[in-house]
Amino acid sequence: MNSRPVPREQFLQAGHRLLGEVDMTDLARSLSISAVVDSAGLSQQTFHNTYPGNSRGGGSGGKEAFVEDLLDNLTVNYGGIATTGPPAGVRDAAEPVAALFEDLTSGLMRRRITAILLASDHQGARKSVTPEFERLDADLRAMVGQAIQAQGGSVRQPMSLTSLTTVLGAMLDGLALRQMLTPGSITASEIAQLSTTILQCAIDPVHSDRAATEPLPDEAADSSAFLRPDLEADVIAATEALFVDHGYFLVTLADIAAGARLRVDDLRRLFPSKVDIIVAALKPEFERVLRLRRADERLGVEPAIALRRTLIAVGEFVIDNRAMSSGMLLALSFEQFQQPNTVTTVLEHLYLPSSVQPILERGREAGLFSDDAPALDVAIMLTNNVLFRCLTRPKESAVEVVDGVLRVLMPGVTTRAR
Repeated sequence: MNSRPVPREQFLQAGHRLLGEVDMTDLARSLSISAVVDSAGLSQQTFHNTYPGNSRGGGSGGKEAFVEDLLDNLTVNYGGIATTGPPAGVRDAAEPVAALFEDLTSGLMRRRITAILLASDHQGARKSVTPEFERLDADLRAMVGQAIQAQGGSVRQPMSLTSLTTVLGAMLDGLALRQMLTPGSITASEIAQLSTTILQCAIDPVHSDRAATEPLPDEAADSSAFLRPDLEADVIAATEALFVDHGYFLVTLADIAAGARLRVDDLRRLFPSKVDIIVAALKPEFERVLRLRRADERLGVEPAIALRRTLIAVGEFVIDNRAMSSGMLLALSFEQFQQPNTVTTVLEHLYLPSSVQPILERGREAGLFSDDAPALDVAIMLTNNVLFRCLTRPKESAVEVVDGVLRVLMPGVTTRAR
């Protein structure tokens, strides 16, 4: 025979080329029913009862139906970033980043890669796993944002909170892959140190390089802006992200318009000022606090218990909306002289003392609370202390904040034994 042997390199090149062309949906079909049944701890009969039919003859039952169901319900099993509370600084933020790295290297990274490969060939799989990828990004972004807030600074330009989080996430993914390939090449403690260094370099504690964003040119605005499902929600989300990045004072309406892909004039038609955006964001959340208080009142909950429950609801309202609540406080504190209508707008819609004043009055009528000071003054002292403590003690929960405030102030509220 004159057949000439094919060089080894040609076989390898062909193999690599075919690997790059593998359809991952077809690969998923290579799962054996017996292996799936054994892993589930069930029987072959149960499998066929669940997925009846036979796909061998071109049907859609049996294994084919199972694979489609599997891909349409693909999951990465992301469990969230474990935290004990909002970070007080960049070092606290680095700890959950290191924990996430350990989660990635112990299996999450492998599941993410598998999901990416499967989703690249199957629309149902892509739709199924995208929320989990977005959730991890959002969790990481929230944690970094809280660390920036704790520093009282902003992200150095030209970076933003989103781009900083993307860089940090990409670093974690890349180093997790390296650790999987060469175990022991990097440790969780090194990840924590590296994350701390990145955040320290990226955060500008005194806003020294912050410059106002130029108004968005008319031609650069999103021409389909008015067709969005919830344009006001987009503006609120952009404002909150900017407040986290730069703080209330350094954010302009032009910044917000750019972030929401709107013309400034159109933004002003929706929200004439930053305070109007804050009110739109917080009013529905504050209405919940008032609703819970009214329910306690109708049910006849004892005033002292109702007072603590409502103050906890106020604390949760502040903590869950930390960036907007900080903006509300700053607007009330510093803009009342330049823009008195700011105070009026906030007090009309977000008057925190109104949540507890009726409870204090009810307690006084029952002889449970003292009347040494007007009920409104006491309500202001209680809610102001809860507001300030929630914003300045990021590691404390609403319950811890309220119990600390009441431990000091409650003796002055209750009637003293004669």
